[in-house]
Amino acid sequence: MTDKSSEDTRTELARQRCDMAVKRTRLANRRTFLAWCRTALAFMTFGFLLEKVDTFVALQKAEVPARVISELAVLGKFAFVGGPVLVIFAGWRYYRLEKELGFDSGDLYVVPELILFGVIMGSAALYLFFL
Repeated sequence: MTDKSSEDTRTELARQRCDMAVKRTRLANRRTFLAWCRTALAFMTFGFLLEKVDTFVALQKAEVPARVISELAVLGKFAFVGGPVLVIFAGWRYYRLEKELGFDSGDLYVVPELILFGVIMGSAALYLFFL
C-alpha cells in the first residue's frame, strides 16, 4: 500500500514540475516578446534622431555636405520603419511558441500586444506620411 501511495505522490510531483516548467517557458516567451518590442521602439527612436540630424547640424552651424545629411535621413527612415517590422517578427515568434506549448484560446490575452502594435504602426504612419 505504501509503494502505491509513494508512486502516486511521485507521479503528482512530476506533473506539478512539468506544469511549472510550461509556465516558466510561457513567462520567458512573454519577456522575450517584450524585449523585442523595446528594441523596436529603440530602433524607431534612433531612426527619428537620424532623420532629424539636419536640425542639429543647423543649430551647430557646422559644415556638413548635403549628401551626408540626406543619406542620414534615408537611413533614419529605414530604421524608423524597421521598428514595426521587428514587432511583427516578435509577434510571429511569440504566437508560434505559444502554439507549440499548446495554449488554449482562453489562455492567450492579445489585447496589450495589439494595442502596442497599433500605437507603433500609428506613430510610424503619422511620422512618415504627415510630418
